[in-house]
Amino acid sequence: MSSTINGAEPLLRAVGLSKHFPLESSLLATLRGAEAQTVKAVEAVSLDVTAGQTLAIVGESGSGKSTLGRLLLRLMQPTTGQVLYQGNNIFRMNRRELSAFRRQAQIILQDPYASLNPRMRVGRIIREPLDIYREGTVAERNKRVDALLERVGLNSAHARAYPSELSGGQRQRVGIAAALALSPEIIIADEPTSSLDVSVQAQTLNLLAELQRDFNLTYVFITHDLGVVQHFSDRVAVMYLGKIVEEAPTETLFAAPQHPYTQVLFSAIPLPDPSRRVNWDLPKGEPPSPLDPPPGCHFHPRCPKVMSNCSTIAPRLEATAPGQRVACLLYADGAN
Repeated sequence: MSSTINGAEPLLRAVGLSKHFPLESSLLATLRGAEAQTVKAVEAVSLDVTAGQTLAIVGESGSGKSTLGRLLLRLMQPTTGQVLYQGNNIFRMNRRELSAFRRQAQIILQDPYASLNPRMRVGRIIREPLDIYREGTVAERNKRVDALLERVGLNSAHARAYPSELSGGQRQRVGIAAALALSPEIIIADEPTSSLDVSVQAQTLNLLAELQRDFNLTYVFITHDLGVVQHFSDRVAVMYLGKIVEEAPTETLFAAPQHPYTQVLFSAIPLPDPSRRVNWDLPKGEPPSPLDPPPGCHFHPRCPKVMSNCSTIAPRLEATAPGQRVACLLYADGAN
């Protein structure tokens, strides 16, 4: 179960959240005399998102980060579990309640080349949420679009352009402006800089940080770039094969990562001074298939610190220090 952080009630809370994707129907599985294959993209995830802070979700490709982000916004239905927004389960909201939630929770997608409608001008893309919710008059909406463009570093002339006429960084700024149109409380940013050049990445991150400060935004920042996480987030949740294996304040995690998988991720961070590198033990073998995850701890076949019971016991996410939780038998009661 997730825990309240520093006494603050979470703005968004996931409780036992799981999402399984069947790869075939139960009928086909029966015909071939086996159980239906299922990918457990997210499995029993519980976490809190505190208002005004940034929670980073990190892990390798295929760890379930993006699926978790979409579940938090009710862009897909869970297999089990719930997401509470201000104490209300978003999967049980009626149409009016869900409409109000949609205003307060927005997403910035990974690929600015694919996330914007190529047939719509930039001004219409940004204005669309305002049109849907009938915010003010048409003139007021257009004025709001111009203000948003200016706020993200563009200008009113860009409102008449098509996405194809913009650079990658400009397109991502348009996506950010559209996400801000309804003045949301929380934004899920799914790899918002991964497809951009390094210099443009820095500009985009600086913009997101400024917007958070100015509008008291709450971010869930999904990424695989730990270098970005260190300077941008307040807390970090590390995922492996659909499960959170470690969660901690950013400073705590970078000072003393406890889970062997987290240590493996940190060993891959490039450092300008090689003498500062901590030589964590490297993992063994290749990542397992999500179709057939190992029993017990999913990381045990690759873990350099594996113990005899790791293959049979699935560790629970338990507190090991103030604000830090780790799912590893190395830290279980009675472990050596």
